[in-house]
Amino acid sequence: MQRYFVDNDKFSLSDEQIHHLTKVVRSHIGEEFEIVYAGTATRFLITSLSPLKYEAISKSLNDSELPVNLTLLYCLPKGEKLELVIQKATEIGVSEIILVRSSRCIMKIKKEDESKKLMRYQKIALEASEQSHRLKVPVINKIIDFNDISKYQFSKGYIAYENEDNFSFHKEVFRRGDSIGIIVGPEGGFSRDEVEFAEKNNYRSVTLGKRILRSETACIYALSVLSYLVEDL
Repeated sequence: MQRYFVDNDKFSLSDEQIHHLTKVVRSHIGEEFEIVYAGTATRFLITSLSPLKYEAISKSLNDSELPVNLTLLYCLPKGEKLELVIQKATEIGVSEIILVRSSRCIMKIKKEDESKKLMRYQKIALEASEQSHRLKVPVINKIIDFNDISKYQFSKGYIAYENEDNFSFHKEVFRRGDSIGIIVGPEGGFSRDEVEFAEKNNYRSVTLGKRILRSETACIYALSVLSYLVEDL
């Protein structure tokens, strides 16, 4: 069932959403779709297509959100990997994605292009939230320098590091309502100085297994493991 997010209590769809529902999805009279407002999904029945009219049927009781606040701090990768990670991280259930400039980042985003890029990334997160039937859209609202990770503190903070041998997520005990942050590096990983800086600021070094993962794979793997461990808290 198609789902849309709105920012008004009248459940009014935007022109773009109406076009998608009527022309792209090609909905018919009598079909149902859902609108999410303020974290609640309401099911609607289409009663007219031209003009589009619909009436509320029921509230959705399905809570698709994780029982924790999960944040990905992702150091800018090259190419189109970032868009893939934003999409998949949203599907997995992250609450926020913070983009980070680290010493080994190849990708550079000019200050004058940053606002436009962030708008595109937020739209990707919105579409992925609709597709995966979430009740919230992850926030992607800034690009920070690596040292600024100290400003973001979590009840459980981690940095994925290929030279960590002992500590893994499975040794942790998670609780409902935890705030969890995981930092994942770009191609080339982190410098030792960056890892030490993260550790001094309450991010614990964690292994993602015996194999060296690509940057985008590491994000999807780490978030998937965390999601699995907390899903039924």
